[in-house]
Amino acid sequence: MKQLNEALTRFVHQQNLYNEAYGLFQDHDIQPRSESITDCWDSRIPLSPELAYMYSHYEMIDAKAAGTHKFKNAAVEVGDAAVLFFVAPEHLYRQQLGYRFITSDELVHESSSWPSHHVVIATFNDDPVIVDTSAPGSPVYAAIESGGAQQVADSLANFFTALSILIEGACTFKGELIDEDTYETKAAYIEHVKPLLHHLLGENQTTYLLNYLSFC
Repeated sequence: MKQLNEALTRFVHQQNLYNEAYGLFQDHDIQPRSESITDCWDSRIPLSPELAYMYSHYEMIDAKAAGTHKFKNAAVEVGDAAVLFFVAPEHLYRQQLGYRFITSDELVHESSSWPSHHVVIATFNDDPVIVDTSAPGSPVYAAIESGGAQQVADSLANFFTALSILIEGACTFKGELIDEDTYETKAAYIEHVKPLLHHLLGENQTTYLLNYLSFC
């Protein structure tokens, strides 16, 4: 888990730097737990070793959800262009509703077309970020507008490293990634992060990740 630990440590550092300078939310992020815990997730959801490590050592903080029935998640900002919401492990089952689990006439049943080892861990504009819990390293996929899932990282570690690159770039641009005239992501930002993502993910995964986040 060394690679994942390093990736998560870097991610939290970049997230904190961004939030302190430009963040829109308070007490609504991903942070290390003071003590690692186990079994903080629903047993109906299969976890890979990487996901289990992340949830055991990191907390999805959501101050407004405390003491309520609110769906608990952490907000991860990538400048003013994107916010991903990462579900807390205790609400993983709820996050799978509409994907692996389908509600019909107040009854819940498993989808015949959704692989049980595909676990939705986050969303962007209600489009899912999916971890394949059956494969080594926990590859990450994303789906756009109910389309087929496309791989955006070979591992959970690479996915969080990619997020770190995107957030670090957002800091460089002082959080302002949207062109005020075109309402599209600034070309200079894309040119800044693309080579770094290519080196990490390769061309196809980089292209789909940027498309998923509506950057291109």
